[in-house]
Amino acid sequence: MPENIPVHRLKEMPVFGGLREDIVKLILEGCDYVELQPGNTFFREGERGDSAFIVESGSAALFKRGESGEFYKIRSFLPGECFGAMALLGVYPRSGEVRAMKTCRVVEIKADQLFSVYQVDPEQYTLIFMNMARDLSRRLRDTDDQLVVCLDEQQRQD
Repeated sequence: MPENIPVHRLKEMPVFGGLREDIVKLILEGCDYVELQPGNTFFREGERGDSAFIVESGSAALFKRGESGEFYKIRSFLPGECFGAMALLGVYPRSGEVRAMKTCRVVEIKADQLFSVYQVDPEQYTLIFMNMARDLSRRLRDTDDQLVVCLDEQQRQD
């Protein structure tokens, strides 16, 4: 389990919201820290994923490659935020590339660790996925709002 992160601090993060302390400890038992320097990637678009990451310190960002081949920054991830959860919620490849923007230290949670929660307490397991789904839903709403702003801007230019 990653030392130096108090369980009560993790419980304040949205992905762990409402989970019992023993369940958070169970999840963290097999976790490791991953620390990357700015510009290095946690994963690339199209890769198979079996883990999610929670930012402990620093920042990361999601990039998508456009038709021109250029990468566009879609969103940033700050301490307490989770990225890569879509790989746990579905069986699709990674939807983008996530890079460290500042020296970034994350806790990586693998699917196997979450399955151990299912074996102990299916209700807590469900809660974790509900938390991830709520977070993704919030991000989708934000993306919808950003898309409308871009469409309005394009309409004014036409």
